[in-house]
Amino acid sequence: MNNTDFIAALPLIILAGTGLLILLWDAFEKTPSRAPLILTMAGAIAAAIVAGINMTGPASVAFGGLLYDNAFSNFFTIIFSAATILTALLAERYLLEEEVLVGEFCALILFAASGMVMMASGADMLVIFLGLETMSIAFYVLAGLFRTKTESNEAALKYFLLGAFATGFFLYGIALIYGSLGTMNLVAMSNIHSVTTSGPMLLLGLILLIVGFAFKVAAFPFHQWAPDVYEGAPTVVSGYMSTAGKAAAFSAIVLVFSSMPAGALAGGAAKIQIVIAALAACSMLYGNIVALSQTKIKRMLAYSSTAHAGYLLLGVAALNATGVAAIEIYAAVYLLMQIAAFGIVALLEKETGTGLNLDDYAGLAKRRPWAAFLLAIIMLSLAGIPPFAGFFGKYYLFLAAINAGLTWLAIVGVVSSIIASYFYLRIIVLMYFREPLHADDGIAVKENNISYIAIGLASAALVVLGLMPGLLTDATGYFFK
Repeated sequence: MNNTDFIAALPLIILAGTGLLILLWDAFEKTPSRAPLILTMAGAIAAAIVAGINMTGPASVAFGGLLYDNAFSNFFTIIFSAATILTALLAERYLLEEEVLVGEFCALILFAASGMVMMASGADMLVIFLGLETMSIAFYVLAGLFRTKTESNEAALKYFLLGAFATGFFLYGIALIYGSLGTMNLVAMSNIHSVTTSGPMLLLGLILLIVGFAFKVAAFPFHQWAPDVYEGAPTVVSGYMSTAGKAAAFSAIVLVFSSMPAGALAGGAAKIQIVIAALAACSMLYGNIVALSQTKIKRMLAYSSTAHAGYLLLGVAALNATGVAAIEIYAAVYLLMQIAAFGIVALLEKETGTGLNLDDYAGLAKRRPWAAFLLAIIMLSLAGIPPFAGFFGKYYLFLAAINAGLTWLAIVGVVSSIIASYFYLRIIVLMYFREPLHADDGIAVKENNISYIAIGLASAALVVLGLMPGLLTDATGYFFK
């Protein structure tokens, strides 16, 4: 390992090393404490700082062409680190009240983050696959973290079985691509110039790869696991899976499809683009329409997550410079919105035993004005209403689609956003214009724990990035910039 290799892998080493340290700490710790959470945040902050420094340096490929170190990979490493920090802050009170082993949880989210970094940095499809499985195995265990709850066990089992099935599609796709191009290395693929036809084997391999990725991002029609898993898993875990996991999968999608040689896609590029565009349109419409009928907020957010996967697929279908930057931007914005939304749900769930049904939010502004205010900001941003960051993120994705000649897909995105506005604004109406369901629900409660501070910071970031989007676009490197 030379200096280039070490610097490229340093964020990954920090995250995985911190996870191993926490396992040792947890094994020898006699009384439960908050030390694992503090170590988790320290490790994630250190990884984000190193990635930020690497982001300003020259792009390179480390470990003999296996690992990228560029603006793209480091930007996503910062996103994963931020998600890990927010999740640790939100889990502090949630886990202690559930009497769950905090060290076990912290180690798992750090190992999941390590897999995400491998997916965003992989210069070889086998590295991406190893990252995908590292992340997935951690998620399978996290989904079943509440061992005594039937719903949590069912969520873990369903996620594991369907995830293993999707892995088969992913690996078979890699095998067919290798058989067609003679390599699994993305750098080598991008340098191939002699291939002049796509061939049925390569097209089938790419389609199988799309199926595997579509499952991980919960895109239609491979989303069936998401509502049940998000509902049964611990709420803070659902937020982490639906944001950081989705961002990791999209980072890998961009790496793989942008590395395909132009000659290899001759005659097949239009077919692949149609498949991705169809997935995007169906995910946006189906996710938002089905979310309208949900009465439980975690299921509503799960179907909403399918719709947001459709929005991100707009950038994949375009796959131009604007599309790649739009995916980076929206992944960061979506992470803030979705984790904060699940964070509010988790807090209400633990404080009052409610908050899982939409009716529980009636009169929330009277009981918890601060929580209602933050949730209103989050819902407005998820709906894509200016001046919040969600509007800017969607605008950039729609712009990428239009620049790629997919105006019809951008129109579908706008229509689906209008549909989504109903169920997002419905929560605001319930909080501010409906009376509490029970007479004692009008009692105000103090809101001074650290989880509220974390959600407040995420909500403030949505406002600041919406008013000054240049902060995000300047930090977002174009692909291999």
